[in-house]
Amino acid sequence: MQFLKKLPVTLMKRTNCRSHTANIEVQGHVYEKEEIAPKYVKLLPPSRYGGEYLVTLLTGSSIIGNQGANFIRHLFEVAKVPVVFEKITIGPDDTAYPKEYMQSVRRNRHAIHVDLQHDPDQKHKQLLLNIDLDLYVGIIHVNSIEGYRCRHPNVDITVIMENNAGNFSKLEYAPVPGMVETLKIMQKKYIERYFNFVYHYAIENNHKKVTFGHQEDEFPLGDGMYNRVALTMYEQLKPKFELQLKPIQELVRNIVMKPNDFDIICTTDRYGTFVASIASAVCGGASLFSATERGDHHAVFKPLQTRLSVTDAMTLSPYGIVRSCVDLLHYLGESDCANVLYNELMQTMTCRDIKTREFGGTDSGEYVICDIVNRLKCRTY
Repeated sequence: MQFLKKLPVTLMKRTNCRSHTANIEVQGHVYEKEEIAPKYVKLLPPSRYGGEYLVTLLTGSSIIGNQGANFIRHLFEVAKVPVVFEKITIGPDDTAYPKEYMQSVRRNRHAIHVDLQHDPDQKHKQLLLNIDLDLYVGIIHVNSIEGYRCRHPNVDITVIMENNAGNFSKLEYAPVPGMVETLKIMQKKYIERYFNFVYHYAIENNHKKVTFGHQEDEFPLGDGMYNRVALTMYEQLKPKFELQLKPIQELVRNIVMKPNDFDIICTTDRYGTFVASIASAVCGGASLFSATERGDHHAVFKPLQTRLSVTDAMTLSPYGIVRSCVDLLHYLGESDCANVLYNELMQTMTCRDIKTREFGGTDSGEYVICDIVNRLKCRTY
C-alpha cells in the first residue's frame, strides 16, 4: 500500500451519459470499461390486447432451445390460457442480444427464456440483459419431492438473491503494469430497494423466517453495510417474521445438514449462484426447479438449469420448464391456471410415477409433457 501511495494514479471517473462503454485513461493507458446498472429503465405501456397477454419467448438456435419452446407453446395452447408468445431466436454468432428482443421485452414486460448456456459469451449476454432491464432480484423456490433424490423431507426454501450489485460491471483497471484492481460499487439506496422487496415478499407470502448470508468479517464495509441496512429496515418495519444474519460459510453448511431450518434465504449476487446451486442440489437437482429475474416493471422466467448453467447437460428438463410456466401465470395474476398446472405436474411426478432417466425412470421429457397435456385436455374439453 505504501508503494501505491507514491504513484501518481489517475482515478476512474464515471461518465454521466447512458452508454454501455466508457474509455478510461490510467497512467497513459486507455481501458474500455462497462458501466454499472442504469438508474432508469425505459418503460412502455403494458401489453394486453383483446384480453390476451403478450409474452416474449426467447430461445437459442439449438435443438434444446427449440424443444423447450415447443413444450411451452403446447402447454399453453392446451390449457387455453390467455397468453400469446412472441418467439425470438438468438443464434450462436450474435454478438449481443438483438434489438428486437430488447424492444419486445420492454413492450411485453414478461419473457420466458429456455435454453442451456455453457458458453461464457452467452452468460455475458444474460448479465447484460439483467443490467439493461434492471432485473435486480432473482427468485428461486426449491422444495423436496418424494422419490426425487431429496434426503430431507418437508424442505421448502426460497432463495432471493440480489442482481446487478456491481460484481459483473467489469470495473477493473491496472494502476501499474502487473497489478489489476477490481471495483465493486454499491449504493445504499439500491440495498434498501433490495431488502424492501425481500421483506414485503416475506410478508405477502406469510413466511416465518428470513436468513441473510454475508461475509462481514472479510468485507466489513461492503457486507457490513448490507447487515446494517437489513437490521435498520427490520426494526422500522417490525414484521412478524424472524430475521437472522448468518456468515456464508455457516449458512452453506447448514443448508446441507439442516435444510429444514430455513424459509427464505437472501444474499448478494456474490454468493447467490452457489447458494441456489446447493439448495437445489439438496432438494434433488437444478433440473427440477425454475428461476425468476425480476425488476420493478419487467420479469424474465427460466428453468433453473438455464439460470445456473452449472452442468454440461445436453437435455433440458421438462420439470423446470413447467415450473417456469407456473411462475409466469402467478406473476400475470392467473393463479387458478397456475395452480391447476402445478397440480398436474405433481400428479405426473408423484402419483403416476413418470420420471425421466435422470431420476431413475425410463421416460423422456416429451413423455412427461404429453402426460400433463393429456390430462389438461380432459379438463378443458
